[in-house]
Amino acid sequence: MEKLAIEGGPKTKSTPFGTGRRFGEEEKKQVLEVLESDVLFYVFGSKVKQMESLMKSMYGVRYASGCSSGTAAVHIALGALAVQPGREVITSAITDMGTMTGILYQLLVPRFADIDPRTYNMDPRSAEALVNDRTGAIVVVHHAGVPADIEAFLELGRRHGIPVIEDCAQAHFTHLKGRLLGTFGDLAAFSYNHFKHITTGSGGAVLTNRADIEERVRLFIDKCYFRDGRRRNPYFLAPNYQMTELQGAVAVAQLGKVERIVRTRRALGARLIDGLRKVPGVIPPHIPEGGEHSFFLFVVRLDPALISAPVAQFCHALDAEGIPSEPNKITGGMPVYLYDVFQNRSAFPNSMLPFVSKDLDSHAEYPRGLCPVAEEAFTHTFNLTVNEFYTERDIDDMVRGVAKVAEHFRGRAR
Repeated sequence: MEKLAIEGGPKTKSTPFGTGRRFGEEEKKQVLEVLESDVLFYVFGSKVKQMESLMKSMYGVRYASGCSSGTAAVHIALGALAVQPGREVITSAITDMGTMTGILYQLLVPRFADIDPRTYNMDPRSAEALVNDRTGAIVVVHHAGVPADIEAFLELGRRHGIPVIEDCAQAHFTHLKGRLLGTFGDLAAFSYNHFKHITTGSGGAVLTNRADIEERVRLFIDKCYFRDGRRRNPYFLAPNYQMTELQGAVAVAQLGKVERIVRTRRALGARLIDGLRKVPGVIPPHIPEGGEHSFFLFVVRLDPALISAPVAQFCHALDAEGIPSEPNKITGGMPVYLYDVFQNRSAFPNSMLPFVSKDLDSHAEYPRGLCPVAEEAFTHTFNLTVNEFYTERDIDDMVRGVAKVAEHFRGRAR
């Protein structure tokens, strides 16, 4: 057995990982055009409109609207659906807080479904058990870039008359059965923040094919102002989630790269999966039949029957081999309902809204053990990084490093 680097042995990864620049001449060109136009406001400019046209064309949808963030995009989708305060929204126990913010601001009550232990996406059976006459929407998160079972959620929504929102923040240009995620539900939310496949620093987009709510999407982004001059008299409360022309300009350039970025990550991720499948005790990501993985995250599971070491100890050894990793992370480090805002029911100062309210007829609690599969998942998982700048050698080094550390801890288990 080869000695671990952490115990004085040679490091597995002796060369630096591939790197590159996310922004180049095309972004410079687009931004310069905005500055030379002397217009940064989307209503009078052209770049946000151009970005929206690109999204419509790429995704084959009728409507696309740029906004200030992916968090805003989820909020806009809920606002456009006009879900009544006090209604419940079913979503996944494993997601980013950005999924939750709009739910709470709309005074909607989150209900958390457990996950599929193979994909870490929301389990349709768990979600169905939560449906009742108070359910106002289902927010389906395509976690880590793995397609959720969106067709099952659509069928659930059809049977009960519940709209379905896709949260595609981590799943840019990702197909399921030949169709892009973000084109299945009533609306879809995308994120362009720093950590996503493509970025404008912060930014996002909302897609829909529903003509009956498209105008409300636009109004919810922009204080319920009718920018076509029809009226300046808002008839409902809406935030200011405008995208600037500078963000739109960068988005135009980034959208030109997204297919290549995802295609490269997919090839590298597939190589990593193939390599890790040969390592006893290590379970690489599961890709659903007919689906693709865009590898926003690469979530690895350790089989405790073969590798008894805590994940943090395994990752500490892996880091010493020159292979960076994040233990017990997935997204957020814990199921989202264990965050203080849910445990303390403290979304708003000096109030328990929307969790507890006589007016809303709500009383929600989120005890530990609510979603046992989600809670257990964090115990045995860690993240590796796959990005478009890595080389095949980088991937092979990662496989060798994981195999070396796994062999060491399997030997100790015996």
